[in-house]
Amino acid sequence: MQQTQPTVTEPPARSDQDYAARIRRAQRLLEERLSEDLPLAEVAAAAGLSPFHFHRLFRGLVGEPVAAHVRRLRLERAAHRLEQTDADILSIALDVGYGSNEAFTRAFARQFGVAPSTYRAEGASSGGGGDREGDGGGDDLPPIDVRLEPREPERVACVRHVGPYSDVASAWKTLFKWGWRHMIFGRPAMFALCHDDPEVTQPERCRYDACLVVKASARIAGPVSEIRLPGGNFAVVRHRGPYDGLGQTYAALFARVASGPIDGEWRRLGDPPSLERYLNDPRKTAPEDLETEVWMPLV
Repeated sequence: MQQTQPTVTEPPARSDQDYAARIRRAQRLLEERLSEDLPLAEVAAAAGLSPFHFHRLFRGLVGEPVAAHVRRLRLERAAHRLEQTDADILSIALDVGYGSNEAFTRAFARQFGVAPSTYRAEGASSGGGGDREGDGGGDDLPPIDVRLEPREPERVACVRHVGPYSDVASAWKTLFKWGWRHMIFGRPAMFALCHDDPEVTQPERCRYDACLVVKASARIAGPVSEIRLPGGNFAVVRHRGPYDGLGQTYAALFARVASGPIDGEWRRLGDPPSLERYLNDPRKTAPEDLETEVWMPLV
């Protein structure tokens, strides 16, 4: 049976912003289906571009070819699982798209400079990393209260930032400017999706989505994208203080989940992204009074 190629609609892009929005749609498809070997034509169609133009535009805007981008994200997911789970290395290799332990080990060593087994041993001995800046290691992690909470997927308006997490203010500025223009008043819930661990991913490639929960009737377009915050079961902890201390809170949460049962049951951390919910406005709140909830997915 002859396969039907994805339909591609490719009107002239109106601006660089329009091109960037198209590439973001393709990136989200790759992220959502990271373990699959998606045909280039399907990914290009998500951006409304031909494969010829898409491949070159993706490399120009993202800074790496599509295949290299997917390979890096898969290996970074594998690094997270090596540190945060006890799954055997072959299972991790297969789950992130490698057909054999040998191929996975070669690719992992090229990316991180050590074999997966060495990475796991060194990561375990160092106490793991954090998803945000700050000292995530050490033996003196603060005791924390963790609650388990389910949540349903939720529609949000978002602006993506790629780069160090310390530089996300411009994404929030764009998002709030859009919100005022579209008369989204009151105190909409503020979330972020933190996709990468700066202990693993180069800071300039870390992905962060600044998100506002909006009404179902809100029309989302322009520099702002519509996505859904993931649902599922989460381990939740509250952080009080400056955002640059979130790394230690992440590390304490990881350690708590790994060290014993919660509510009488052992839990296992899922793959990123994590969620951060900002309970007060940093523009109006002293750094020491900031309150943030960290939500880590569980499987």
